[in-house]
Amino acid sequence: MVYLLVVVRQEGGDYIPVSDYIKRLLLETLADNINEVILGFDGTPATSDDGSAGRPAITLVPSVTIVDETSLLVEATLPYTESFTDKIREVYVQFRDTNEFTPVARYTISPITKSNTNELLIQIAIEVA
Repeated sequence: MVYLLVVVRQEGGDYIPVSDYIKRLLLETLADNINEVILGFDGTPATSDDGSAGRPAITLVPSVTIVDETSLLVEATLPYTESFTDKIREVYVQFRDTNEFTPVARYTISPITKSNTNELLIQIAIEVA
């Protein structure tokens, strides 16, 4: 005889919460693996199923900081030495290894003119709940 126990809700109807340990592990895994911020020229609306930057301009190496129990801060800098004739309209975050990449998030932003007279600091707060 085999019993199959599937628990989705606790007695009283509340969903069973994910353990704090797993939330922290997820946060640390994301922080340890995010290794690219891509700026691009595509201004189409961002969606949750975006798989890559639409029109990539440059790939930056970010620093990732765990802010608290549910938040990461991803930061990257586009220095004065870089300039583009088209405007930056998207920011795409991913982690890449030698064979594949995994999208984390894509954001469309107000168009930014990047010339040799300005530096661009990108700061993205990501909440993992």
